[in-house]
Amino acid sequence: MGGLIRLLTWLALGYFLWYLVRNYQRKQDSLRNQRNQAKPRAPSLIVKCKQCGLHLPQSEAVAEDNEWFCSNDHRRLWLGRPHN
Repeated sequence: MGGLIRLLTWLALGYFLWYLVRNYQRKQDSLRNQRNQAKPRAPSLIVKCKQCGLHLPQSEAVAEDNEWFCSNDHRRLWLGRPHN
């Protein structure tokens, strides 16, 4: 009977240690994810489409002769018409 109690005690102690390690790892993962999400992004320059006036990030715009356009279609329309 004493051996069974000793075995159950060791099993309970092993489970408790496993539980502590698992929770510690989860907390570390959570903190790591929070730090990664908290990093600020560099602001994106906003430009205006010369054809329609839409404002959009420069990284998504199409450039032609120092002018910005929201799409290749608007770039072609602007370049194909006479300007004053």
